[in-house]
Amino acid sequence: MAKSDANLTATAHLPRVGLGERAWRALDRRLPSITRRHRNEVLPIKLDRKRIYIVPSGFGLFFAVMMFAVLAGALNYNNNGALLFGLLPVSLGLISMLQTFRNLDQLSLVQVSADPIFAGESVHLEWHLHADDGRARSGISLKYGAEHRHHDIEAGQTAVVRIALPARTRGWLVPESVRASTVWPFGLFFAWSYLHSNVRVLVYPHPESPKVAFPRTPDHTRSGGADPGDDDLRNLRQYVPGDPTRMIAWKASARTGDLLVRELEMPRASEMVFDFQQISGLDTEARLSRLTRWVIEADHAGMSYALKMPDATIGPASGGGHRLRCLTALATHALART
Repeated sequence: MAKSDANLTATAHLPRVGLGERAWRALDRRLPSITRRHRNEVLPIKLDRKRIYIVPSGFGLFFAVMMFAVLAGALNYNNNGALLFGLLPVSLGLISMLQTFRNLDQLSLVQVSADPIFAGESVHLEWHLHADDGRARSGISLKYGAEHRHHDIEAGQTAVVRIALPARTRGWLVPESVRASTVWPFGLFFAWSYLHSNVRVLVYPHPESPKVAFPRTPDHTRSGGADPGDDDLRNLRQYVPGDPTRMIAWKASARTGDLLVRELEMPRASEMVFDFQQISGLDTEARLSRLTRWVIEADHAGMSYALKMPDATIGPASGGGHRLRCLTALATHALART
């Protein structure tokens, strides 16, 4: 009995889905040619009579039933006044159907823009809508997943609709179809069309945090190419998985009870080399995260650096263009094989 009560309590907290939403999902599963007909289209995407669908809304069906009852009563009692009263709203309903369709007709998606981001952040997609015939549009709705946006488009203007989406993994983010719809002017009809552009957004690996010191570049002026000693010591920091054990400050760690690592002064070599293969103790994604952090820090410091990946070497170089090439290589590493 207690188990049954618990199930009832859990069911009561589930979100309720309306009848209209359930019907739309069923239509989406059974007739995808209607709900998602066009895929990977090249911008601009223009809506016309061949791709705009229109059906009576819930309110429109109620309105039709009411008008049918009024007209049936008027004909039964041969009441001309009631007949005129019933035909006038019917004519307005037919005009409403035309206006609802024309509210989407000749509407174009001219641009989809978004800046590259790092994994774990939100990508801010912007849909640019323009009316090609120069008419103003009212009550245009865009639906992306669970997000809804409502906009009016002024005559001759371009409306920008913004939606933020989470980007959890690196690589190419391909936005799903966005549904453009309207019920203007009276809500009697629902017109819609799906827009699916070929635009994709690059998501860079998430930079490692806390940041780790740059890899040491061998100083060949020292005998045997030995690593620098404590005279190059800058400070101590907490151990991060993947740090070489030879850099652990054992005495200081014993005093504090925490595992500390010596952080040395920045190498004086003219060029840094960030080598994917030289990072040990980390998996692929953690290595990419560390390399991303090094690329960002080196770019902020104005340094010249090279990125060595298993399939390519980029640089050495510096500047924003080099940073972009390195981050792109990190974001797209081995995507074709995963």
